[in-house]
Amino acid sequence: MMDTVTSSADGCTFEEYAGIAWPSLYRYAYLLAGNHADAEDIAQQTLVNAYRSWSRVKGSDSPAAYLCRMLTNTYVSQRRPKGRRLELLTDAPPSQVTRGSAAPRNGWRCGRT
Repeated sequence: MMDTVTSSADGCTFEEYAGIAWPSLYRYAYLLAGNHADAEDIAQQTLVNAYRSWSRVKGSDSPAAYLCRMLTNTYVSQRRPKGRRLELLTDAPPSQVTRGSAAPRNGWRCGRT
């Protein structure tokens, strides 16, 4: 995917490398996310993360593979639910249970949101 980018990290500044890598990163992010807005967010966040650890990216055997893995991790992190919520388990479907109604308590469950 990013073969043209692989050998160009030696002697490049981060800005030069980011310009070269952007089209491939964006394309891969679009394949994962399925829409342009999320793809751009994921690719940009990946470049922010790459900038923070540029010495490791530049020194790796395959900077392109390193960036692809960073992008995959960024995508998974953004898709991961945030926080926890407490949910009341009842026999009634959710549409019939309203706040303040006397629904029978079958237990509480702590779930991810």
